[in-house]
Order: sequence, then structure tokens, then C-alpha cells
Amino acid sequence: MRCRRSIIAAVLAFQLLSSSGKCLPLEENSKTPIKVTLISERISARIGDSIVLTVEVKNVSDAPIFLYGKLRWGPSSSLFLLVTDDKGKSAPMGFFEDALPPMPSANDKTLFLSLQPEHFFGISRTDKVSDLVFIPGIYYLQVEYHGPVPRRFAPGNHAWGTEDPPIFSNKVRIDVR
Repeated sequence: MRCRRSIIAAVLAFQLLSSSGKCLPLEENSKTPIKVTLISERISARIGDSIVLTVEVKNVSDAPIFLYGKLRWGPSSSLFLLVTDDKGKSAPMGFFEDALPPMPSANDKTLFLSLQPEHFFGISRTDKVSDLVFIPGIYYLQVEYHGPVPRRFAPGNHAWGTEDPPIFSNKVRIDVR
């Protein structure tokens, strides 16, 4: 009984601590204010070819939103590239990248940018197809976007941070020969 109470107390403490912060939460039933689009210059490639991928993060809401201003790759940063085969199984990649964002400061609000409605910002990257997949086949590429730092570090209340769910881009089909 004592162990059960300790577990319940620990869970409640974790929930209280993780929900603290100055920013207002985005409403749960509200429309997601951000749309993520993945664009590939090619739909077909050979294993030895290179491929250029472009990610656009667009504000589709009616108000400005603060986003972390550097789009970097990896689970600790803003963007994560997902590669699946034609059966939906995750494809092993030839490398693992993870760009850590700088440690935010409550006094430094320059890490965020204000993205106006209907505006976007993005990044392109060039990959060797052989770094993304090992064998020929049909593959789907998708990007997961997430805020890498908490909203409380943004200069305004309407921000996207670690408290918010990830947003997934469209899937891009690539036929690897």
C-alpha cells in the first residue's frame, strides 16, 4: 500500500513539475497553427545518386506564432527524417544525426522568430540515396517537426515548443532503382 502511494505521489509530482511555465497552452481542440511540407526534387533515383529535400514550416493560423529559429536535424532538434519501405516498415539509415540546440536563456529571446500568418521558413538538404536506404525499392520519406525548446523561452505567449505535439509532413514517395 505504501509503495502504491509513493508511485501515485511521484506521478502527480512529475505532472505538476512538467506543466509549470509562464506560457499559455495552445487549446487542445484548436486547429494546428503549423503545416509542414516535404518536397523532393526527384521521385526516382539510383542508389549512388544524390537527392535534395526541402522542408517548409508554414504558419496557417490567423496570428503570428513564435518558432525556434534554427531548423536542424535530429530528435533533439527541430526536424527528424523518417524513411519507411512500401510495407510501412522503418528503413535503417546509413547514419544518425542529432544537432543539439543551444541551451536557452530566459533573458535571450533571439532564439525564436515570429512567423506571420501565411509565411513559411524552411531548409534544404542534400543526401546520398545510399545514406537513406541500402537496397532498391519503393520508399516513403516524411519529416517530423517539433519544438526543441520550451515555450517559456519565447518572447510571446503564442509559441510552439517542447510541450506541443510533433507535426508530421506529407509523405514523399521515392522509387530507388
